[in-house]
Amino acid sequence: MLKLIKYEFMRKDKVIMVFIISLIINLFMVLKLQTEGSAMFIGLFPLISMTLYIVDIISMYSRDLNNKSGYMLFMTPNSGYKIIVSKLITAILEGLFILLFYFIIILINGIYMGSFYNINYNEVINFINMILSGYFRFNLGHVFVFLITALVFILNFILSAYTAITIRKSIFSEIKFAGFLSFIIFIAINWFTSFTAKKLIPMLNPYFESLTQVQGSLTATQLVYVFLPLMIVLIIQCAIMTVASGYLLEKKINL
Repeated sequence: MLKLIKYEFMRKDKVIMVFIISLIINLFMVLKLQTEGSAMFIGLFPLISMTLYIVDIISMYSRDLNNKSGYMLFMTPNSGYKIIVSKLITAILEGLFILLFYFIIILINGIYMGSFYNINYNEVINFINMILSGYFRFNLGHVFVFLITALVFILNFILSAYTAITIRKSIFSEIKFAGFLSFIIFIAINWFTSFTAKKLIPMLNPYFESLTQVQGSLTATQLVYVFLPLMIVLIIQCAIMTVASGYLLEKKINL
């Protein structure tokens, strides 16, 4: 398992380049626009980085199933379950690293911008919260809860793509227009997961539906309470899709 995870990370050279470019862009925006540039980068980075993250994770899995490198991977003495779980663990670790990188960027920006206002290190968090409250009307606690929930949602989305690609490559490997069929399966899986989540979440937490009405007054702790049922449902769905993909890789895959 550790060797598989190490192998996955050895192919992440483009991700490292994205982080380096992000640091350069952040430096330019802060030096050029100062507070406005810092707030703009903090607001845009999660959207751009998560989009690139999804594309990277899904495209790597697709290449492994369709290219020669994938053929060599599946010829190793590792079960389909180990392969899919190693890819999931790699995706989780990469997502957590992106979040860590983001919060480090926030702290660096806070320290730099705070130097203009003679703010010491102990007051940086309060200074960052003041900026976020002024521009986005929430604080670091809200950001953390939103991003963790978003990461779980994205992992669910990625696993739905994994499952669709695996079904197409195993059960429907001999059918024409495989790419289009994979997309249809992907849509169907996402519809089903959304439908089940919509039915189950109100049963677990009756306050979830009222989020849009009271969002502005919710504390970070209250957000955890609101989003926890969603995360539980998404994690259960992730587990089911992981087992299903692992079974197909183990028993039905046709390379």
